[in-house]
Amino acid sequence: MSDYQEAKKKDVKKSSVSAGFVQSDEENLVQNAFPCPGCGQTVLEEAAFCSECGYNLKTRAFCTNCGAAIIEGADICESCKSWILDGQCMFCYAFLEKDAAFCEECGNPRDGIKCPDCGNLSIFDFCTKCGKPLTESAVKSLELAKTDPDARALVDSIQETVGIEAEIAKLQAFINDTPAPAPIQEKPQEKKMSRFSDSKMAAILKTDQNIDAVFARQREEQKQKEEYAKKQSEETQKKEAEQRQRVHEREVKEAQARMEALEKEKEKALAAAAEARAKLKLKTFASNQDARCFHNARRPVNPRGWLCNYADCLHEDGPNGCYKPSDGGEWVS
Repeated sequence: MSDYQEAKKKDVKKSSVSAGFVQSDEENLVQNAFPCPGCGQTVLEEAAFCSECGYNLKTRAFCTNCGAAIIEGADICESCKSWILDGQCMFCYAFLEKDAAFCEECGNPRDGIKCPDCGNLSIFDFCTKCGKPLTESAVKSLELAKTDPDARALVDSIQETVGIEAEIAKLQAFINDTPAPAPIQEKPQEKKMSRFSDSKMAAILKTDQNIDAVFARQREEQKQKEEYAKKQSEETQKKEAEQRQRVHEREVKEAQARMEALEKEKEKALAAAAEARAKLKLKTFASNQDARCFHNARRPVNPRGWLCNYADCLHEDGPNGCYKPSDGGEWVS
């Protein structure tokens, strides 16, 4: 083998070994990566801060139950839904005595409350499964929700919008489905031959000629009467049909004008609802449990979930399943 071939063989072997080391390093990098607790961006184990959101990775914590990363200030683990603030009350955050079964501050059980309706063990003021209020704070939140100006404005605006849409639908159906009135068809009048007096009948019977003349005249008079009555009836029907048509056209114009006014009212109601919803969404709280109480008290019927401001994430179990509901959010139907 020539010197050139020997050198080439060594170069190939060296490059293949180097390639193996590169692949191994890439695998190690993937294994040492984890999602940022702040935004979910993949970061390396050695990184001090997240390049996406700037989260301080050196102060991160992990759930003792499932090992998932937890953001600073969280009270639950989003992955396994367990309480992570050991030694603190789940409902008011007060520090608990080691063997205490109930919190001395709020009186709630240390290990959560079993919902009397669905049997679910909850660590929140409102049951995550059925939404039932479980604590005094939850009951008070429901009462406050009735008088909350922003929440009341949102409910009133939505109800007004629903009512407006229902009225618009009725008016639209009237305009599209109501035919123009048809003229009244009068029943044909029965022909009645006038009766003759005895003296007149006697004169008629004198001659065949008189009889024929009288009957001819009678038929002519009857024909003229019928034609006159028919003409009068047709004119009356025409006037009535024209009147009904004018009434119908006026009603349609009034319906269209009402629809235009309702559309403007609907726009105002929707704008008011959007403003009230924005205020509720941007409302922040001193603690996560305060936020959960507030939003659970305003839970709509059959929502798709609760959209949090912190991570723009839709939580199907509502604010109870969010790391940081104190940043605000809104229900999505």
